Amino acid sequence: MNNDLPRKRPIGAPQRQWRRPVPEDHINHYPPLIAGAIASGVAVVIGYIFTLGFIMAAWLFAAHGSESTLQVMRAAGIAWQVLHLVPIVIGTSTVGVLPWGFLVIPALILWKATNWALKSSQPKTAVEFFRVAISISLIYSVCAGMVSLISSTPDLSASFLSSLIHSFLVALVVTIACIISYAPSRTLLTDALPRLFVDGMKPAAISFGLLFVAGSFLTSMSLIFNWQQIRAVTALMAPGFIDGFFMTLLGIGYLPTANVWAMSYVMGPGITLGGGAVTPANASPGAIPAFPLLSILPSETSALAAYFILIPILVGIAIHFLLPKDRWSAQGDSIAVALSHVFRWRELVTLVSAISLLSVFVWLAASASSGPLGTGYLKFIGPMPSQLAFSAITVCGLSALLTLVIPRMVMSLLHCWSNREVISK
Repeated sequence: MNNDLPRKRPIGAPQRQWRRPVPEDHINHYPPLIAGAIASGVAVVIGYIFTLGFIMAAWLFAAHGSESTLQVMRAAGIAWQVLHLVPIVIGTSTVGVLPWGFLVIPALILWKATNWALKSSQPKTAVEFFRVAISISLIYSVCAGMVSLISSTPDLSASFLSSLIHSFLVALVVTIACIISYAPSRTLLTDALPRLFVDGMKPAAISFGLLFVAGSFLTSMSLIFNWQQIRAVTALMAPGFIDGFFMTLLGIGYLPTANVWAMSYVMGPGITLGGGAVTPANASPGAIPAFPLLSILPSETSALAAYFILIPILVGIAIHFLLPKDRWSAQGDSIAVALSHVFRWRELVTLVSAISLLSVFVWLAASASSGPLGTGYLKFIGPMPSQLAFSAITVCGLSALLTLVIPRMVMSLLHCWSNREVISK
């Protein structure tokens, strides 16, 4: 009989074991760089063919133009850039406010291509996994830049540098998200970060989601109340059934952008529209382009608009309850000692990290939902990213901080008062 002693747990942090993709017989094995090149090239081709089919349908059934096939193919290349939120130049006008909703098309294609690349290269370590992600993102962005160069014309073009940056960021985010799905833990990217910073990620993400949902609800209500006006504008711009279908599809793509505009309206800064502005305190849109979705903008100040500020305040209170906190109790015999125990530096650092991340999320959403839509008064429309981020810091951050501090201060003062009566007796 063997008397084996129990094995001791090795000292040090456990090494993460990556789960290898399930191999498939019909997929050939390639090195990570070759697999990434093939995946990115196929993703570009599939995305372009899908866009070309849509543009061809619009050209044949809706536009009824006299453009040649080569011009349509170039227009499809520029439209494929639009799917990555790359600003386009039409003549001398720059269009930077682009439909968010269509971003799901290249994201889905890249996700499938990354899955194939992982099964083909079969990486075993974290370095090999991220090598696949970087190779796909870099080659994808280079291909996108080449498409922009080939497709650009004097009348319709996209910046080569903007194409490189936007396509690389989109590909990198999608490939990293796909890689995380293969990992045994979702904390893969956060293991090496400070714990105080990681604890603020979840409250920041949830609070941004709550603000976006509030904007979506306001957009839905505006669509319902202004439905007749939207139908009238759509019938004027696209009288035929096919034209109306493509106009409706474009409006669906712009719905996330409209939700961010409504979120900015709820938070206070509102949106800038040419020479006018739409805020809870002032609703004067001014001259705006004829587009069905713009019909939901308020033309006068509502009596309920002043109460919308309660939404970001409630989101700030929700951040307080989402933050991880240790058990707290009032202590100290004097007011100075009692109040000194109100603040805990770990909780304050976590709160600051959560509010900072929230402001970054809000700034990114506002940046993607605003920009030029022509020349003159339309050089910039949409929410101001810096103002919206500052509003998130002040309103949501102060609400969370006051929710944390005020109850503790009251309980500390009551504790001091009760201890004072006991001591006096």
